[in-house]
Amino acid sequence: MQLAGLRWAVAALILAAAGAANAVSVTVSCPGTLATTDREFSLTTDPGTVACLATGAGNINGNNDAINQLGYVTLDKTDDSTTGLAPQSLTFTPPTSGLGGTFSINAPAGYTNFVVAFKSGQGQLSPDWAAFTLPNGVTSGSWAISGSQALSHANLYGQVVPAPATVWLLATGCAGLLFRLRRKSTTA
Repeated sequence: MQLAGLRWAVAALILAAAGAANAVSVTVSCPGTLATTDREFSLTTDPGTVACLATGAGNINGNNDAINQLGYVTLDKTDDSTTGLAPQSLTFTPPTSGLGGTFSINAPAGYTNFVVAFKSGQGQLSPDWAAFTLPNGVTSGSWAISGSQALSHANLYGQVVPAPATVWLLATGCAGLLFRLRRKSTTA
């Protein structure tokens, strides 16, 4: 009886893996409205579900902008080689201009929860920029912008991977031990 249950579990795992291997691409539009006066930014990834994080008017430059204020740090910006903590970690084709192309991320160590933000021209359609959260493990895809104003630049954001609690416990324990040893040596 247990062997039959094990066979069913193995078969279910194989089917799940086959389904994941055949996952289809997912496209998400941001802001996702039906208004023809809106600019739509879209991101397609395979597999995983991208989410529209935020949109807005004006510029998004990676310097204390709307995404930074949500707790993300700027890692890279496509129109220069100095903005961000991990320059050259975001590759866009084309890096500026164009209404569509591809992107890839050379994921920098120590960061997680990546966000890709696109900035297009101002003044004709709204919004001027859109930001997407990427699913864990997704580091490439394609992008598109509706309308006639091309890509100005794209930014890559991430969040610092928190240190595991065990590291803090070990550090606290070592500090307590050192304090005790030091105290013992001063009283002797």
